[in-house]
Amino acid sequence: MSDDVLELQVWKGDWGLPSVDPNCLAVLAYCRFSGVPVRVRKTGNTFRSPSGEFPMLKHKGITETKVAEIFSFLRKKNWGSDFELTNKQSADVIAFSSLLEEKLLPAVLHLWWIDGKTFTDFTRPWYARIIPFPLNFYVPGRKQKDANLRVFLSKGGENVTDSEVEGKIYRDAKECLNHLSYKLGSQEFFFGKTPSSLDALVFGYLAPILKAPLPNNQIQNHLKGCDNLCSLVNKILQRYFPPDPEEQEAKRKKEAEEKRRNTNSDAAEFPNKRRNMVLAAVFALTTMVGYAFMSGLIRLDFAEEKTDPQQNQTKPPDFQAFDQMFEDEGDNEEE
Repeated sequence: MSDDVLELQVWKGDWGLPSVDPNCLAVLAYCRFSGVPVRVRKTGNTFRSPSGEFPMLKHKGITETKVAEIFSFLRKKNWGSDFELTNKQSADVIAFSSLLEEKLLPAVLHLWWIDGKTFTDFTRPWYARIIPFPLNFYVPGRKQKDANLRVFLSKGGENVTDSEVEGKIYRDAKECLNHLSYKLGSQEFFFGKTPSSLDALVFGYLAPILKAPLPNNQIQNHLKGCDNLCSLVNKILQRYFPPDPEEQEAKRKKEAEEKRRNTNSDAAEFPNKRRNMVLAAVFALTTMVGYAFMSGLIRLDFAEEKTDPQQNQTKPPDFQAFDQMFEDEGDNEEE
């Protein structure tokens, strides 16, 4: 690696995002805004990071893992997108950065890590898939504990319930979105036509809310109502993070392979599937007929023929009748 090239390790991306983590997205956007010569490595191996988290920026033996420290390091190296900001605009960056951390971050953490259904069905399986064994058994649980500690640290007393805390979290998040939308207005970026670190931070928070298919996303609809914020996210994605041809090709090959494998599996199982379908149909029909009999919907009546008991007795031959018949025949011959 060249001495002028920095190495940045971030959480892997999905759903059209270069990363799924707000901090990683913010640093990636800031580097793209500033033209930083950075080599990006997308990973899930937290063992590589001294803090056990990403992003992690490395350059000439220096390692930074905090967003603010990474931004500061880049500015010291004359890489940054805030050099043309006025003093008031720089103060606005600090103020809105604090607002994001205080009002929006708890909602993002709750969405991903504290909501029970989302964590079980979505977050934990996703991270367990990209984190190497055996860390995938440990890291999701640790991140959930850290999120709980951050969100419920300022609960406000023992009498405050978790549902009340949750309600306040999402009210604060929606209020924060309203402030951001008002601040952005009709501008292309927060301070005009050039993106700044504030745009990078806002993009980092909002992109996962807007793009990730979370089961319970309580603030996505509110965000979609802020058209200018959604436009900001999509604009940054399209302009600074165009689709990677290699990643697109790898994704296409993976989808084609999965489709081929599923097709071959269905073809191999066809006889058994046909047999099982026939057996299932026979079983269903038998069950329906049995139920009909049990419930009285179908009834069979068997009628017995009534006979006179005396008619069933065998009568002896009437020999007198036979004799009379022969006598009558004899009389006819004489005549």
